[in-house]
Amino acid sequence: MSHADAYSLIAYGNMVEDDTRFAPWHEALRRHVHAGTTVLDLGTGPGIMAFLASQLGARKVYAIEPDSSIEVAKLCAAGIPGAERIEWIRGLSTEVELPEPVDLVVGDLHGNLPFYTGNIAAMADARRRLLRPGGILLPSHDTLYAVPASAPWEVASIDAPWRSNALQLDLTPALPWLLNGFWRARGEPTDAEHLLADVKRWGCVDYRAEVENRGLDATLDWTFERAGQVDGMYVWFDGEVDAGLGFSNSPLLPELVYGRTFFPLEHTVAVQIGDTMRTRLGVHRLHDNWVFRWDTCINGADGQALAAFRQSTARLLPGGVDALRKSEVGHMPTLDEAGQIQLEILRRMDGSKTLAEIARILLDRFPNKFRNNFDRALAAVASCARQYS
Repeated sequence: MSHADAYSLIAYGNMVEDDTRFAPWHEALRRHVHAGTTVLDLGTGPGIMAFLASQLGARKVYAIEPDSSIEVAKLCAAGIPGAERIEWIRGLSTEVELPEPVDLVVGDLHGNLPFYTGNIAAMADARRRLLRPGGILLPSHDTLYAVPASAPWEVASIDAPWRSNALQLDLTPALPWLLNGFWRARGEPTDAEHLLADVKRWGCVDYRAEVENRGLDATLDWTFERAGQVDGMYVWFDGEVDAGLGFSNSPLLPELVYGRTFFPLEHTVAVQIGDTMRTRLGVHRLHDNWVFRWDTCINGADGQALAAFRQSTARLLPGGVDALRKSEVGHMPTLDEAGQIQLEILRRMDGSKTLAEIARILLDRFPNKFRNNFDRALAAVASCARQYS
């Protein structure tokens, strides 16, 4: 995981209360944790999985978390029997070495979709480096699905302020970027009649596979079984924690803590029974980011083209494509002023200078950046020190 993945404590509490989501995980732990078992809990947060594993008799639990929620886990541990067998490790799992290979790796690192910043890479790394040969990794796999839907409420909830607002400002030029993103769908289950065609399987993320999954790319074909206005696609996953134990965040079911996603079309298209829709739906990892694309063609039953769209999260904001180009292997970077400031701070963090002394150096070198304000320079140095010292 990365620091950017951090959940709030409120979100962690909601996870504990979400029995549909948590019951399969609890049962999987009962199935695999016994006296003498060693367990690695990836993204432990406030330690719930680690506490359960220790109560089930694990000999040792290694609980890893990069953000401050692990400090809450340490506080809670004082009152939980068995927690003395937990070793709390604050950091990124991909940068951690354990004193022994573990028997069981458990990591519920999902967002709305499995492609949640560091999820898949962290699980693959743990399987390769930290799990003993023949050990068990939870979850097993996630299967992803998509279906076109008539869901005007999903689009209106996001783009309404940009189309029409009480301030009477014309903000419609922002819509092309807004509609090149996807978002968390509403919490209420969707009625089946709003799904205009059969559900199609997009693909599978297999956490136990030898090769790390770095994305999905599939062409999905639908024939509309209901007439209506197609606004976009619901996309979700059915998670299998272990054999026979799982959950689904389908739009037809009550919402789980993960939520489910809605991928909009650039504009609504009226369709009739027998019309067709073909979408090439893809996601691939670009360094620390997941880039989604959904290219769609909608045709009438007679083959006549009704609409065609090319959408991608690479276009989410103006300049987004340029930012992605800066991640290409052939890019030759130079530091901008912000980078020069960070470099200056890091060079001075050698144990010989106080934050105040470093801040004064920054003021001398970059007076315009900090408007000759010592407090501004000190804040920049302190921020860097919190992260790296």
